[in-house]
Amino acid sequence: MLWFALMPVISMVLPLQAYAAENTASRELPDQAVKTYLKSYLDRLDRLDASSSSGRIEIDGQLQRFYKALDYRVAWTNRKAIARLVELVGECESDGLNPSDYHYDQIKEFAANPPGSPALKAKADLLMTDALFSLMSHLRSGKVMPRALDSNWNLPVPKPAANYDQMLMTAVMGSKFPEMISVLRNPSPEYVLLRKNLLRYRKIAENGGWQPVYQGPNIEKVGQVDKRMPLIRQRLILSGDLAADKLVAPADSSLSSAAPVPSDQVYTQELFDAVLAFQQSHGLSADGIIGLETLNAMNYPAELRADQIRVNLERERWYGGILGGTYVMVNIPAFSLKYVKDNEVRWKSRVIVGKPDTQTPIFAAQIQSVTFNPHWVIPPGILSKEAIPAIRKDIGYLAKHQLTVVDSNGKPVDPSRVNWYSDGGFPYRLVQASGDDGSLGRIKFNMPNRFMVYMHDTPTKPLFERSMRAYSHGCVRVDRPYELAEQLMRDSKNWSLSKIEAAINTGKTRTIPLTVKVPVYFFYQTAFADGNKIGFRNDIYDRDKKLLDALNSNQWGRSVEEATR
Repeated sequence: MLWFALMPVISMVLPLQAYAAENTASRELPDQAVKTYLKSYLDRLDRLDASSSSGRIEIDGQLQRFYKALDYRVAWTNRKAIARLVELVGECESDGLNPSDYHYDQIKEFAANPPGSPALKAKADLLMTDALFSLMSHLRSGKVMPRALDSNWNLPVPKPAANYDQMLMTAVMGSKFPEMISVLRNPSPEYVLLRKNLLRYRKIAENGGWQPVYQGPNIEKVGQVDKRMPLIRQRLILSGDLAADKLVAPADSSLSSAAPVPSDQVYTQELFDAVLAFQQSHGLSADGIIGLETLNAMNYPAELRADQIRVNLERERWYGGILGGTYVMVNIPAFSLKYVKDNEVRWKSRVIVGKPDTQTPIFAAQIQSVTFNPHWVIPPGILSKEAIPAIRKDIGYLAKHQLTVVDSNGKPVDPSRVNWYSDGGFPYRLVQASGDDGSLGRIKFNMPNRFMVYMHDTPTKPLFERSMRAYSHGCVRVDRPYELAEQLMRDSKNWSLSKIEAAINTGKTRTIPLTVKVPVYFFYQTAFADGNKIGFRNDIYDRDKKLLDALNSNQWGRSVEEATR
């Protein structure tokens, strides 16, 4: 990690020399009573760790090693450093974190009224060190452990480097922790934009939010008159879709033979364009029609949008540092895919993802090959829950879906000789022929993983025109998959788009290994950077609330506070 270079390596052999103070003249021998209390608190903390999370145990281990290296001396003797720590903990709200997780009220009180007794001195010191260590850890890789919410999580969790303990001591004893906090914060443009907009949406909420736009007939075209227009205009200004200085068009007396229509009730071209931008950023059909879906998105409270941003800031911390310069990323609730090469987005596509009851998992894999005209072997789950029950009702299901029964050696089996009602394990496979009507379409992207999930073409092209695209059994269907194959196969010799199309048109099944294997990430982001704005999407798998509850949990620093009572 580049940020290690920011600090000099301090001596771990002579901890007294590293002991921070306002100046060397103020250094004293450690108070034996304070030292006794510190050791006692750390011993209690060690006993409490039996019921703590792995993240909490990691921080507690760092505290133990830190104070042992200091020979249990107090570390926070520099008044300016304490004041900076209080500021930093208060500012963590801008990252969607809770200052209370870092003992904010207590260390603020200790900063204003320095403790006098040995017990309080030891308590204050331990709480301040824990606040800094915890905040640094959470900014580096998140507060919530992803596997606590999703047992299938297989993305790597950032781990501290081998000399992390030394760096922590450098941060505290050198009073340079603000600089390290700054470097630890995710520097990606996506994180920066989310953080900026968290502040903006919170301010909107604090100022009363936006006034709801009441339901009514659809507003469909420019020039239409509707009394809700002033509310819609103000709502679009607050969200940044309409410039506040846009002038309202003058009243047009030709619209009515009676009184002139109030100019602020007219659906102007400027408003139409702003509605289009709003619809695009919320994943709605961008048609400019102000109907039920658009009004529901407009009426979603600002404070809940702020919570949505908080949740996705945490996800950005989970993902930070694991992406290389070239990869494919699928954002599940956005129904979108992007191909990034050399840190530049080269290609984007719409996708179809798993239904809520057959969810596409969050995971990382590697695209290793591409198959033209793939056959589909029905996976066990679909076989037992859908295919076999349907065949029992109508043996014609096999012909309708172009399915062949094959044995373990791949030889066809007469369906009339199969016991479809057997209670034992089904000893055969159902294989669907390749072709335009096949479930996998004409092309499949192979990415071995334990979820048996992959990306592929599909015969159900019209579904891509819908704004809500959760229809699959878990695999991801790609719009314009030939183009994705071209992007991935450019490093392979002679594979142009025309050659890919020609190979597919032969009808022959063929698998082409990729010369360069490409990482693929399936992420879940309901708020994300969309150009210079924030894109919002529906929480199709109901994951946001669980993560928000975990972020709001006040259990993180409880064990340290209990140990110092």
